[in-house]
Amino acid sequence: MTTVLMCQQGIPFQVSPARTQTVNELKQRKSDVIIFFPGNIKDNKLKKQVKRTINTKGMSNKEIRIRIKEINPNIVICYTVEDTKICYPLPYIMRNTDFYYYNLEIYVPAIIKESDNISYKFLSWFSYITNKLREIVYVKKCRSIVIQDQLRRKILSKYWISHPVTWQIPNSYYKENYEYDVPHKKGLIYSGSVGNDVLGTFLEHASDVKDIEITISGWNYPASKLKENSNIKFFKQNLTQEEYTKFISAYDIALIWYSDNSDENVYNIGLASGKFFKHLSLRQPVIVNKAPGLADEVRKYKLGVVIDDLGELEEAVKMITSKYDYYVQNIKCRYEEKYDYHKAAKSFFDDIVSNTGRKH
Repeated sequence: MTTVLMCQQGIPFQVSPARTQTVNELKQRKSDVIIFFPGNIKDNKLKKQVKRTINTKGMSNKEIRIRIKEINPNIVICYTVEDTKICYPLPYIMRNTDFYYYNLEIYVPAIIKESDNISYKFLSWFSYITNKLREIVYVKKCRSIVIQDQLRRKILSKYWISHPVTWQIPNSYYKENYEYDVPHKKGLIYSGSVGNDVLGTFLEHASDVKDIEITISGWNYPASKLKENSNIKFFKQNLTQEEYTKFISAYDIALIWYSDNSDENVYNIGLASGKFFKHLSLRQPVIVNKAPGLADEVRKYKLGVVIDDLGELEEAVKMITSKYDYYVQNIKCRYEEKYDYHKAAKSFFDDIVSNTGRKH
């Protein structure tokens, strides 16, 4: 059995648990895996797991489609619109291949400012509608789709993507059993994007952070406002998954923030937040803002504290610290029951392999 993973979004594999763990799950089920990626994959462990990686940088969409047809895989999995805008005609041509949409990013229109010129606005909308139609065409012939929770499913449907066979798998990690021997660090840890699309309201009120030290580990450069507050320390890092896990494990509490001034894909992150599950896999209580889905999950299962604004941060830390073992135990139980990726995704991977077996 051969599976092609389309990963044209181009983000590093170490920040995409769904993609890396898809490789693991398919390998366990005796499938060879071929990855299409726009660049060189630097993760040596991942490269050893897969049969082949194909660098699509510089290749046209047509050339990529021809390569997929030549391979003639049993399964093709797309993750984002960057994949579907290439693969959209293939399910209608390759009748012996099963196609899936493991949706990780809900494709929404780019935010257009009033100051943008008319030609830019027109081109932006034309590009969106064109690629959205290709996404719809691809999904129509898929065997099934994957989304992370009911909230994400609802938002995906709002943007015209739905399927009668829809799996809900949180964007989680395998249960972490390893204890890292690292020196303890004080304060909170925030990791991930530091762009305005994610940290908008945090950046606007960064000066409100007082008496709490926050370490921010990101892969892009932050706004100058973060550097103006001595309580906020920033590290630009490009770490392997193991290095990243080890680094954040030194902290007791994690801060997770998704701006309410951003697009619907970001704000309605829900259980698509990989960093949320990375921290929970390490049994770290979290402090989150009121992002829908995410805040609901934290409140319901007592995984940490939800805050309205940064002025409540100090009180949230005190609350978690005073009952730290209580939160840790809640996280441990919930993770083992519902979040462990191996358990959460088992039925989906069993199904796609059994369907392939019956078909071939």
